[in-house]
Amino acid sequence: MKFINIILAVTFFFVVGCSEDSTGPEVDKTLNAPSELKVTRIGKTAVRLLWKDNTAAEEGFVVERKQAQQDYTPYLFTTKNSTTAVDSVGLIADSTYSYRVQAIRYLERGEYSNVVSIKLALPFP
Repeated sequence: MKFINIILAVTFFFVVGCSEDSTGPEVDKTLNAPSELKVTRIGKTAVRLLWKDNTAAEEGFVVERKQAQQDYTPYLFTTKNSTTAVDSVGLIADSTYSYRVQAIRYLERGEYSNVVSIKLALPFP
């Protein structure tokens, strides 16, 4: 009987401890577009992207890149609450690249940030 009481007590505390508290503030789950996207050259073929996170409930961000007149391609993925990324793979000197960022949550996608472009002109620096 003592064993059953222990099991019931543990089950009760587990259920009570895992119940949702509806008294706290509700989090806005809208996937707002990141803003103030900026790109800075940090090497011969490397750039740093910075943006403002305007979403409270994203799971991460996707950074899309395109070269010259090509289509945008998802290229970098970040974790939630990130506001920076570095792109240094596959960039070609004397080429122009454009970037945009989008908040993501599972299969949901938010609006895109502003678009920024950079030409990796030579010589550097």
